[in-house]
Amino acid sequence: MGVWRTARGNDTGVEIHPVTPDRWDDLVELFERKGPRGGTPIPGSCWCSCWRERQGVRALNKAAFKAAVDDGRVPGMIAYAEGRPVGWVAVAVAPREDHSGLERSRWYGPCPGDRGVFAVTCFYVDRALRGMGVSSALLDAAIEYARASGATAVDAFPKVDVAQHALTDRRAEENASWMGRRQSFEARGFVTIRATGKRAVMRLSFHPEP
Repeated sequence: MGVWRTARGNDTGVEIHPVTPDRWDDLVELFERKGPRGGTPIPGSCWCSCWRERQGVRALNKAAFKAAVDDGRVPGMIAYAEGRPVGWVAVAVAPREDHSGLERSRWYGPCPGDRGVFAVTCFYVDRALRGMGVSSALLDAAIEYARASGATAVDAFPKVDVAQHALTDRRAEENASWMGRRQSFEARGFVTIRATGKRAVMRLSFHPEP
């Protein structure tokens, strides 16, 4: 699969690709890249298992994730800067067979009659490149990937309100926005279809009802 050029144009200098078996090692390198204090990023601990069937421990979550990739299921997209993996967006492809937790959720699950609705469930960007538009480029690429793959819509689940202390603390705000920022989705035409209290379910429809 080639480089994904987004509808808004990608002026961040990054290339974005769906995660396929040949990109597995790049995803591992991004997820497990040690920070300046030697710690492992959150994705390297959870392996995006929040909405999947959790296996209980890191190694099993990673193995289940790899099995899905090896089976040809695209779990998301990876961003590169100068050939180095720097960002990730998780895309729940419809039917969301790999995201049973999302499917079963009474708050975030599909609406009655939904067909072909993808979902954007997680963002991660290397700390050295945060604030440089990588998340925005990933979101645009995910939208275009869903559209090209035949999706009827894309759902997102941003927090309704970020805690006041997080608004003045970049790291806290980033930690609160791992499922995306509401204003980013609004800027791309997502509308709220359901209020859940902590989060809003927002949707971008590609084939709106007449």
